[in-house]
Amino acid sequence: MDSLLSFFVTAFVSIFVTLDAIGNIPIFLSITPQNTQEERAEMITRAVLVVLAVLVSFALFGNLIFRLFGVTIEAFRIVAGLLLLKIAFDMMEAKPARARHTPEEDFESRKAQDVALIPLAIPLLSGPGTISTVIALTGQVTKTSAALPAFGVLLMAIILNVLIAFIALRSATPISRFLKESGMRVFTRIIGLILAAIAVQFIITGIRDAFHLSA
Repeated sequence: MDSLLSFFVTAFVSIFVTLDAIGNIPIFLSITPQNTQEERAEMITRAVLVVLAVLVSFALFGNLIFRLFGVTIEAFRIVAGLLLLKIAFDMMEAKPARARHTPEEDFESRKAQDVALIPLAIPLLSGPGTISTVIALTGQVTKTSAALPAFGVLLMAIILNVLIAFIALRSATPISRFLKESGMRVFTRIIGLILAAIAVQFIITGIRDAFHLSA
């Protein structure tokens, strides 16, 4: 590791790309078409807090967790892909995703809480790509003589990216004002198709890496 500054740049850019908060704005809008501005603000706050907790936890205990349960990042990626695929199919049919809530939880306030956790926080923001990136960066930290300062730099990169995600997602609400109900239905179906492609790519990559297949 050349310096803490170069490591910070590497960590920040890597997490920023895999977190992809800006790219998740359309998905966030499409899965919250009936929610109010206050509900969306609550969802965003809950989601970013969960993302922060998940990423910091995996930075601290990621390798231990996977070894303890005998789980690989490839398996995590496949499961995340299957979950996203189910949600994507529901979106393309323009109906509430059962993967997000049960029939008894169809009230808007409860639906807002569920969307904040799944799929927004997990696996869209803190998904297999982001988690594996954090674990890989933690591996770099353990190989340096300045492990404690480097880990502090990694935490700074995580916190800054979560803050950017919060700001980016809060900007999604003004966008919804320009889309009427009919426009949101069309928008939801289009984003559902894109989300399905992302989910399939998760599954393909997970299977390919699990069986060490060539790209």
